[in-house]
Amino acid sequence: MELDLTPETQAKLNELALRTHRGTDELLEEAVDHLVAYNDWLGLGDKVGDSMAAAGRGETVPDAEVRAWLEQRERA
Repeated sequence: MELDLTPETQAKLNELALRTHRGTDELLEEAVDHLVAYNDWLGLGDKVGDSMAAAGRGETVPDAEVRAWLEQRERA
């Protein structure tokens, strides 16, 4: 597989590799693993799509209720 990076991104990747004493290939593999895991966690858009559909149906929580919940969490 081939990956084309901008010169700026390549430079940042090289710097990160030097600072972490790791190879760029290892860092790229880790980044791709994280991306795949994140997309799996999202259900490949199912959670986002379900949430958008719920909002479209008006199934939302009023701002005041969310604000009160957040304030209660801060006090706990």
